[in-house]
Amino acid sequence: MKRYVAEFIAAFILVFVGTAAIVADQQQAVVNLQSTVGTLGIALAFGLALFVAIAAVGRISGGYANPAVSLAFYIAKRLSLKDLGGYVAAQLLGGLVAAVVVKQIFSSEIVASVGSGAPALGDGTSLLQGGLIEVVLTFFLVFVIWGVAVDPKGPKILAPLAIGLTVTFNVIIGGSFTGASMNPARWFGPALIGEKLDSNWPVWVLGPIVGALIASTAYELFFLDVDDETAPEDLEVEPGGPESTSTAPAKQAAEGAAREG
Repeated sequence: MKRYVAEFIAAFILVFVGTAAIVADQQQAVVNLQSTVGTLGIALAFGLALFVAIAAVGRISGGYANPAVSLAFYIAKRLSLKDLGGYVAAQLLGGLVAAVVVKQIFSSEIVASVGSGAPALGDGTSLLQGGLIEVVLTFFLVFVIWGVAVDPKGPKILAPLAIGLTVTFNVIIGGSFTGASMNPARWFGPALIGEKLDSNWPVWVLGPIVGALIASTAYELFFLDVDDETAPEDLEVEPGGPESTSTAPAKQAAEGAAREG
C-alpha cells in the first residue's frame, strides 16, 4: 500500500506544481499586468516538480508518477499486473486531487481561463501531429529513465535530475503544440476538472503510452546488456523501483541455511 501512496504523492506534486505554474503565469499576465514566467518557467516547474518527486519517493515506489511509464515497466516484466493497476489508479487519483486543489485555492476565473491547466492542442496542430509529438517527447523521457534508472550501469545518482531535465526541455519543445503532457495522469485530472475531456484524448493517452513502449523496448533490445542482469528464470520481479527484484527461492533457502550455520 505504501508504494501506491507514494505514487499518489508523486503524481500530486507533478500535477499541482505544473498546473499551479500555468495559473500563476496567467494571473501575472491578465490580473497583475506584469511580465510572466512564460514557457521556460512552466517547463522548469514541471521538471523540478518531477525531480523532487522522484528524489522523495523513488526508493519506495520508483517515483514513476506516470501511467505510461508504469505500463512500460509492466510490459518489461518489472512490475506485476496487480501493482500496475495500483500504480495507475494512484497516479490518476493524484493528478485528479491536484487539479481539484488548484481549482479550490486559486482564483476560479483564472483557473477556468486556462482550463485548469489541462494540456491542449495549439492552433494549427492536428490530432495526428499532436499524437506524434507526444510519442516523440515520451520516447525521450522513457529512454532517459531506462538509461539512468533501469540500466545497472546507468548513473542512478543522477536519475532524478536527468529525468526532471528531460521533462523541462520536452515542455520547452512541445508545450505550445500539445502542452507536452507525456503523462495520462498529467492530462486526466486537469482535463476532467476543467471540462476539457474531448475527442482529442488519444493525444495525451495513446501518444505517451506508444512513446513509452517504443523507448523501453528499444533500450531493452539494443542497449541493456543481458550479462548485467540475472537470467529471467532466476528472478521474481517485484514492484518498488527499477531495480526491485528478489532472488529465487532456492537462493534464498541457501542463504538462510548459511546464516543458521
